[in-house]
Amino acid sequence: MAAKTSEVIKVKGARLSYPKLFKPEAYQEGQEKKFQATFLLDPSDADHAVQIKEIKKTAAALMREAYGADFAPAGLKGICFGDGNKKVKEDGTVSEGYKDMFYISVTNTVRPAVANRKGEPVAEGDPQCPYGGCYVNGTLTLWAQNNKYGKRINGNLRGVQFVKDGEAFGAGPVSVEDEFEALEDNSPADAGSVDDDFDINF
Repeated sequence: MAAKTSEVIKVKGARLSYPKLFKPEAYQEGQEKKFQATFLLDPSDADHAVQIKEIKKTAAALMREAYGADFAPAGLKGICFGDGNKKVKEDGTVSEGYKDMFYISVTNTVRPAVANRKGEPVAEGDPQCPYGGCYVNGTLTLWAQNNKYGKRINGNLRGVQFVKDGEAFGAGPVSVEDEFEALEDNSPADAGSVDDDFDINF
C-alpha cells in the first residue's frame, strides 16, 4: 500500500535546530543516512499558533485517510511533532531552544533545497546559509507510515530558506569578518628564512 502524503506545508519564521542540510547522517549506526531539520515554532506567537494548528489539522486528516475514521492517535508508534518540553536530555533538562516550543522534525534521503533571503541557492559556508539557531522558512510534507514497523506520522523535508540570524546552538558558524581584517595590499607575504636551529622538543 502506497504511503499517504499531505500537500506541501510551509512554516515561516521558525527557529532551526539540528540541521543536516548538506550531508546526510544516520541517527544510529546501521540506519539509512538522511538529511534532517527540526523547526521550532512558538505557540504564544499568533502567526506560529496558526501554523501549529494547520500542522495538527493536516496530520489528523492524513491519519483518518490512511488508517480509518475510527483510528485513535494512541495507536501510533510515533509522530514527528510535539511539545518541546518533552524533548529532554539524559540529565533530565529540556534540549536547548525547545522549552515551551512546538517542534516538527523532518528528514529526507534526497538533499533539500537550501536558499538565502533572496531565494537563491546557497552552499555550506556561504553567507546566509542556514545554521542551528537561526530563523528560517521551511517546506515539508507529512506522510502516514503503515508497515511492519507500525503506524507513524512522519515528516518529509523539502527546503529551508534563511530568514535572519539567531543565537546559534552550540558553537555556531565562524564569521569571516570576526576572524580576519583586510590586508593593506594584495602583495604576497614574505615567507622569511627558515631557522635551522629551530626545534620543538615534545
